[in-house]
Amino acid sequence: MSFSWKSRIPARVANAQPYVPGEQKNDGGWIKLNTNELPYPPSPRVAEAVADAAGRLRLYPDPSGTPVRDVIASRFSINSDQVMLGNGCDDILNICVRTFTEPGDPVGYLDPSYSLYKNLIINHGARLAPICYDDGFGFPMARFKSTPAKMLILTSPNAPSGVAFSSDQLASVLEKTECPTVIDETYADFSTWTAIDLISKYPQLLVARSFSKTFGLAGLRFGYLIGSPDVMPYLHRIRDVYNVDRLAQAGALAAFLDTEYYRLKHTELKATRNRFSDLLQSQFGWTVYPSSTNFVFAIPKDAQGNENPTVARDLYTFLVAHRILVRYFDNHRLIASGLRISIGTPDEMEKLTQILLEWKRQDKPAS
Repeated sequence: MSFSWKSRIPARVANAQPYVPGEQKNDGGWIKLNTNELPYPPSPRVAEAVADAAGRLRLYPDPSGTPVRDVIASRFSINSDQVMLGNGCDDILNICVRTFTEPGDPVGYLDPSYSLYKNLIINHGARLAPICYDDGFGFPMARFKSTPAKMLILTSPNAPSGVAFSSDQLASVLEKTECPTVIDETYADFSTWTAIDLISKYPQLLVARSFSKTFGLAGLRFGYLIGSPDVMPYLHRIRDVYNVDRLAQAGALAAFLDTEYYRLKHTELKATRNRFSDLLQSQFGWTVYPSSTNFVFAIPKDAQGNENPTVARDLYTFLVAHRILVRYFDNHRLIASGLRISIGTPDEMEKLTQILLEWKRQDKPAS
């Protein structure tokens, strides 16, 4: 018998395009502004809590994460049975797709946005139903009226643009659609509002959040979902029983409770973001989208005033040559001429600014 794995793999898996994460450099000397990590270490309380929990690793973790769910519920003035934990926000989104759709169902998502959505939808055998932003990342309200989606995933604030839509815009969508609607609020703590307040009025609404960006815990993997208590039992049937380990629960609880530490870090980051955005516009003449996140999306302009994919790609290559990582996307016309730049420490952003000035000087035509 001659066994071949190739003949045993379903076509949707064999033809799937894997998610491509931002590049991770293992050697030192790089300024890493390409994956939107918090540029500051987590609260010191996190390491203490994780070290304490490590002494009980022979025991299974709390399968539902009751202590963490309780503090999250208290923070948002909801009940604990409205909260579900996940192994990062990606796990939460995967559970939602598997719970709310059958293979072949269309799943709507704003396009462009987090590219993992496509993988989650295709891997489940569902169909892609993208809802494209208007030019300039205007909210495409009219397109929601005609979507065939059986489920919606909406990112606010959006990645990679950093633009947030408003509470009124979301409410208008929810008035027009009755399908399960998941708002990915990975970056909401850098914004000014949350969709959580709308859940009591719109039972089809769920809000997913991550600890990777807000709490500087990208390496720990922790996220949570808030929704109606009526839907949670169905989600728990799909969720792996021990999907969040003991160390992640302990670290997340410590981080969530240290509100003052993160308030100060977020205030500093937003100030740095706003200064950098203003500088790109005033000193470089770039187009910069208004950011409600921990990054900015900007359209670089060369000395001749060109804004196009070639300029963006050339600048990306120039930055890599100077050991600075940002993110360049060439897979959608709305973002192919821009760069997504994570906000680092003030020192890192100053170093980036100096390299951008060098690029501007070398790009200047000879007189």
